Amino acid sequence: MLLHINRIDYCEAYHLVSTIVLPETASVLLREPMPWKRLPMVGLATLETSETVEKGVRKHTTKLSATLCGGRLPLPSRPLAYRLTCVNGKQYLLGTADPPFPMTTQEEKRPGNAAETSAVSLVVSWTSTNAVLKFL
Repeated sequence: MLLHINRIDYCEAYHLVSTIVLPETASVLLREPMPWKRLPMVGLATLETSETVEKGVRKHTTKLSATLCGGRLPLPSRPLAYRLTCVNGKQYLLGTADPPFPMTTQEEKRPGNAAETSAVSLVVSWTSTNAVLKFL
């Protein structure tokens, strides 16, 4: 669906309470500026999406993966939402102000072999009736 994500920003999801979600077009309209914070990532991020139908309801499952530089991030304890920016400039929203919220995890890899790379992997998983939403 989305290729070549070169920037990820995040903010606490409650800030998005005034956004307008248009599910029929899988898009979102922000009504005011958001306090986005940029994630320090290395290279490009990966986004995988799939959908299923359960009891007549379509559910979208999204997984965002990125390698971070500079070690683990001290992320807030409140639910987060993510703004994804592609190399072509298009932006997408992962998460909203309402549950279910994206689940964020970090994994730190410090191998015992100096030839292997040390890295922190960020993984964001989200299952919702909304797909990843395009910013208008």
